[in-house]
Amino acid sequence: MAIHQIKIGTYNVENFYDRFDDPYSYTDDLWGARTTKPKKLDEIYNLGERLRQDKPDVMAFQEVENKGALHEFNIEHLGGQFRDIVVVEGNDPRGIQVGVASRFPLGQVVSYQFLRDIQDRRKGKIFSRDLLEVEILDPDNFTYLFTMFVSHLKSKFVDPSLKGEKREAAQQRATQRRTRQAMAMAQLIKRRFYDPQQAYYVVTGDFNDTPDAPALQPLLNNPELNLYDVLQSVPPDDRWTHYWSAAKEHSQIDYILLSPMLRSRMVNGSAHVIHRSNSTGSDHKPVYVSLRVGWD
Repeated sequence: MAIHQIKIGTYNVENFYDRFDDPYSYTDDLWGARTTKPKKLDEIYNLGERLRQDKPDVMAFQEVENKGALHEFNIEHLGGQFRDIVVVEGNDPRGIQVGVASRFPLGQVVSYQFLRDIQDRRKGKIFSRDLLEVEILDPDNFTYLFTMFVSHLKSKFVDPSLKGEKREAAQQRATQRRTRQAMAMAQLIKRRFYDPQQAYYVVTGDFNDTPDAPALQPLLNNPELNLYDVLQSVPPDDRWTHYWSAAKEHSQIDYILLSPMLRSRMVNGSAHVIHRSNSTGSDHKPVYVSLRVGWD
């Protein structure tokens, strides 16, 4: 089996809704209070231009409505750049899903959207969207290369009509849920691999919080996993992945985390965030890193 250099990335493409009405979604119509609108064509074009230039081999996406929308985007704007695409409908009431598009063949796919939150008095589902586990395979013989875990954690957004103590309580609930989601991801990975430090996997996505946030420490600073944030190798001023215009705030809330074994396969100097002007089309920026995977 040959050694492959693979460029992987993550990108929150911000409300990538298609132009078709979904009769089974109460938000996907023209009359509802939380109506979702199709992604603007100029924004789709900009996203396509960005990915055509970047040429990732495996891309994790957040906020895609469905597989059809991503498939159409791949054909019409990327020229069929990706070979395999997976998007699984998850828990978000607005219908924004996580997914993976890949030049390399995909193997087993597992959705953890039905995992229950035992600390929630209502015993609801712990993931607001999903945690998706996807195997990446060798294109020559379809043997296993590595696993990608993709998620989109609970947002900090709360109803703007809430004020005072009610607003603070809502913010606290969101933070507590994001914390439990990070804990659940770490626990699932530990159960998934006999020895997580000897396994080949990536944890990626929009985690909606900064690297120093207590909510993410169960995942980012877990000694049993020892995950490596690839943007640690990037100068601090270049690590931001999201710009919040209301607060005029740049922050890193998107991540590519490597297991120790994959960190040893990371191409030096390959981690970066795209900040160029034609990366518009989303309020997030794509993050990339290259790996050497496979065996001689």
